[in-house]
This record gives sequence, structure tokens and C-alpha cells, in this order.
Amino acid sequence: MGRERPAWWTRERPSREVMLAVAATPGSLPAVVAGRLAGGREPAELLRPDSPEPGRVAAKLDELGLQFVLPGDPGWPFAEAPPEPPCAWLFVAGPPPPLPDGSVAVVGGRRASPLRLAVARSLGAGLARAGRCLVSGGAAGVDAAAHAGALDGGGRTVAVVGCGLDVAYPRANAALFRRILAEGGTLLGEHPPGARPMPANFVPRNRLIAALAVAVVVVAAGGRSGSLATARAAGSRGGGRVLVVPGAPWDPGARGCNDLIREGATLVRGLDDVLDELGTPAAGTPAGLPCRPLPPGASRAARALLTLLVDGQVLGASRLAALSGLPATATAAAVVELELAGFVRRLPGGVQAVAVPFDG
Repeated sequence: MGRERPAWWTRERPSREVMLAVAATPGSLPAVVAGRLAGGREPAELLRPDSPEPGRVAAKLDELGLQFVLPGDPGWPFAEAPPEPPCAWLFVAGPPPPLPDGSVAVVGGRRASPLRLAVARSLGAGLARAGRCLVSGGAAGVDAAAHAGALDGGGRTVAVVGCGLDVAYPRANAALFRRILAEGGTLLGEHPPGARPMPANFVPRNRLIAALAVAVVVVAAGGRSGSLATARAAGSRGGGRVLVVPGAPWDPGARGCNDLIREGATLVRGLDDVLDELGTPAAGTPAGLPCRPLPPGASRAARALLTLLVDGQVLGASRLAALSGLPATATAAAVVELELAGFVRRLPGGVQAVAVPFDG
């Protein structure tokens, strides 16, 4: 066994240094290594001849401003509900993630439709304004939209990546990652600096997303989407809630969503469904409706409709169009915009406000 270990290793090496070297060993899948450690293997037994000298790794972490966090350290997020397979370490940029009870994951496909991207961004903003941290995977598509929405809402977001924290993947999200850190958010993952985004890294990454949140909201998922793995990892933990935005039966981007609903996941029609499931209180207004800021860039048509609905009455589409002076198509689009933002709901008799804007 001694010949299989790197030249720098001695029995006197502190266990933390050995763990850092194990974590930085190239080619090792962290979830596999964590499983071996959980099965009773000693960290030194998992060293290889190419395991890097821990002092060099620590210096690189210092240069990049990253932390190496182990179970039992301050800021370890999995003390109450560890993922399965287990997690043995984390590399972290920014402050430690909050405890899962304060976080919600929003996930979905990379090729989601514009409408589902708008839903993800709206949910991210609404959850942030409700005081929840937004967790997602930092990928293109729904993940990026959800992260951006949380930042738009003035909240905090955590991106769980499948590569080294110094490797911007996808490159199109490099500016988003910088914004996350600049606005008090966190990037984290199991992979050491320089680790490339290999396909095998991403399914294990999903279990961490689920373990960092009290609930997972799936916005878009094809029949074999990685988002399904995240949702099922949440459901398998017992306390994790799975909420899903449904779709038309012929929509391939919603096939996995509809399957989850058939399996018992909670159907999401808008932000209020998520907040109701979580029991998140909202500040009340004299009319008894929650009061929230309008999303950035809310249309004039949406603002006009809200002024007609703030007293709680139910108005049909034709009545809204007549009172607002808007064309029927513009009225319908504004209703969808408000519904996605969590301000109105559809009833058999028409549309009713469920929240009012701060500036309304």
C-alpha cells in the first residue's frame, strides 16, 4: 500500500490535509469517494501516486478565495439531512449556504421554452422577496433564469456546480456567477479548482441541490431530464417537498413534469402555490391581500389590470378589456404575466387578485 501513496505522504500528516489531497485527486468522482469513506475506509487508503501535495492545493484555494469545508466545520450545510450518496467535502466561494429550511431549489432543463424561463425567473424573484434563498445548478436555461430572478428580487442564491469553482461553465453564465458572488450569494461544489465539467459530474451534483433545500420546484423537465433526479432525490429524503409546474401533454419539455405530478408531486400554478406549500407568511394589506413589489419590467397593461382587481372582485376577460381599454390579446397576455408573477388567479368566473403591488 505504501508504494501506491504519493511521495509526500507520511503518517504524521494531519487528517485534514490528507482529506484535501483526496478531494483534489484528479479523476475521482467525489460521490464514489464519499461512499467509500462512509463505508469505513480511511482517507489515506484513498490516496494515489498522483494525489497532489495538500500545501499546494491550499495555496491555490487561498489564491482563488475558496474554502474547503468538511463535516463538522462551521457552515457545513448537511448536518441535519445529509444527501444520499453522502457528501464528504465541499469547495465554497462566498459565504456558507444557509440551512435547508430557509432555501428552495428551482430547477429545469437547459432548453426550456421562453415561457418556462419566464416562470423560473418570476418564481426566483418571488421566493427571494418572501425571504427564501434560491438554490439551483448554475446551468443554462431554467437554472440561470431562477438565479437571475432571485438576484432581481434582492435575495440570495446558491449555485451548485459540477466543475471547479474557477471554471465558468457554461461560459455564457460567467457574468451571472460574478453577480451571484458580488451580491452575497454562494458558489459551491465537490470538485477542486481546475476540474473540468465532465458529464459524469452532473447527476451526482443534483443530490446536493436537493439536500440544500426544503423543497424542489421543477419548472421544465423532459422524460430523461436531470431535474427528475433532483426531484426524486428530494422526495427520497422524506422531508423534501417536490413541486412541479405542469405542461400540455404534447409538450416534450413538460413530459417529466407531468410524470412527477402523476407520482404525487404538488402542482404549481404560480408563486402562491409554492408559498402555501411552504407555509411562508406574507405581509398583509388592509384588504387582506399580500403586498409584493412588481417584477422589474412589468408591463403597463399588467399594471392597468391590477388597478381594476385590487378590491378583490372577480372580473372576466371581456370585462377587463372593456374597463382597461386594452385589446383582447393584450389583456390575455397581461393576465398571464400577472399570473406567473403571483398577483392573480383564474377562477370559473374570471380573474381575481391574490396580491397587490407596493406601488399599486
